[in-house]
Amino acid sequence: MKNKIIALVVALLCLIPTVVAIVSYNKTQNAPVDTSNALSVTISDTSGKVYTLTKEKDGDEADSLIKYFLGLSEKSTKIVALPDSLMSAKSYKVQVASNLRQENFEFYFSPDPATNYFVNSKGAAYKMTEADATAFITSKYAESIYDNSTIPTLTLSGKITVYPDSAEWKYKNYTGAYVDADTSELVVEKNEVYSIEGGLELNFDLKPDFSEIKVTDADSGSVLYDGTVENMSIFTLTSSKKVTVDVVARWYEDPSRSFRGEMNYAFSADVLAPAEFYLGIATLEAGKFTAVTALNVTDPSLIEFTSSMDNTPALTFYDIGDNRAVAFLPVHADTPTGLYTLSFKYGGITQNTILTVENTGEKVSYYYVPEEVVAASRSRTALEQFENAVREITSGSETEQLFHGYFLEGVTGASLQRGFGRDVYLNGSQTVTYRNNGVDYASYYDLDVVACNSGVVCYSGYLDYAGYIVVIDHGLGLKTWYYNMGSDVTVSIGDRVERGQKIGVTGDSGFTGSNGVHIAMSVGSQFVSPYDTWQDSPVAGKIVIAKVDE
Repeated sequence: MKNKIIALVVALLCLIPTVVAIVSYNKTQNAPVDTSNALSVTISDTSGKVYTLTKEKDGDEADSLIKYFLGLSEKSTKIVALPDSLMSAKSYKVQVASNLRQENFEFYFSPDPATNYFVNSKGAAYKMTEADATAFITSKYAESIYDNSTIPTLTLSGKITVYPDSAEWKYKNYTGAYVDADTSELVVEKNEVYSIEGGLELNFDLKPDFSEIKVTDADSGSVLYDGTVENMSIFTLTSSKKVTVDVVARWYEDPSRSFRGEMNYAFSADVLAPAEFYLGIATLEAGKFTAVTALNVTDPSLIEFTSSMDNTPALTFYDIGDNRAVAFLPVHADTPTGLYTLSFKYGGITQNTILTVENTGEKVSYYYVPEEVVAASRSRTALEQFENAVREITSGSETEQLFHGYFLEGVTGASLQRGFGRDVYLNGSQTVTYRNNGVDYASYYDLDVVACNSGVVCYSGYLDYAGYIVVIDHGLGLKTWYYNMGSDVTVSIGDRVERGQKIGVTGDSGFTGSNGVHIAMSVGSQFVSPYDTWQDSPVAGKIVIAKVDE
């Protein structure tokens, strides 16, 4: 019995270290983060900059920040909730961590020490004392709460941010003292090389009090420009060059502002020749369209276009190779006679071109269609179905030019009933019912309908309004439309067709009062007059693409 008792005691004694270890481990695992075990602090400011400091010894900067953040709850005033004004405000994220746990805080710092708040890990909100707030908002970590700490940005050709080789920027904090902004992430001490197009457009988002720019030909060493940012607009390069650029910019101390600084830049640039823009036809009737050719352009999507015309659509430029691009500009049929300025901007260069528009006035037609046909094909449902189809069909285009030379009218032997742009009075109506978006042909019997030019069939089907319809995409946003055909349609979506190839026959499907075909042309989402594309046109006889097919 005595031996059994001794064995039990020994066993219990052996378990004591294990139990102590388990208790100690659980205690460590559950221990809150405090100044005795915290090892690091991470501060994420409102601009996205992150500062991480690890404690190496008592009294170092990390240790001081750890004690500062962990001690705030005891000295701050607990409040029910943050002020409503802070609900959408950006906050600092602060994390104080030990080996096993971390405490997270959200701080709402402002330059006014009387209005600083934070929320701890448990979601409790506090208002800081002015003394505690002042300690932080006068530190280097508070830079992002001061708008005047933002360092000016230099952009090249409107899209490239240029980083300084050296920078000094000072801003005033709430005490009125100047503080050095952290410029370390901006300074790039190497000779950057940029590829740009059209010109050296240099702009600061904050105008400097003094600026000096020197542009030097990298090959010859000759100075091409020596002047200020303001006068840079008068400097253009007429040919492609490699240049070096040196920039000095200063913002002086002034009683009316709360910043000062100096930036120095040095970089190289491979500059392509300026973009050039040309109109295929510079004088045209309202309702027609013209081609716009862009030269010396590597990314057509960056071309910016504005116009003094009303109803000017956005232009889509298509890359046709050799740094060239083409867009078709439709002119709305209601555009008044006059001279209009077309403005193109690319690579820091803006070019203005004049387009002359002639409006020959109102054209009308009177059209009679059986009422039962009108009811079936021009109902709200039928028109909505057609409009939805138009939006889908015009939403994209083949990106290469598929057409060549002149366009056919699309049918031979039929008589032209109504031309493009005519205001149609339907069945004796006293007001205009619709404007004709194409050309209506009538025939006494089925005639072949042919493709006006080469392209890809992007739609073939039946719509209540258009009847049997085929749409051919000729590329670069240009399409031809064939409505009201008979059911004998000979092409399908995706078919490649050549100019003059049969695609169907005339008919009386959809909204029409007789056997025939309605043939229309569109540029983007706008229907246009096709007349200048016909071979017998006295104006053009084809689509004129300047600098390409002249």
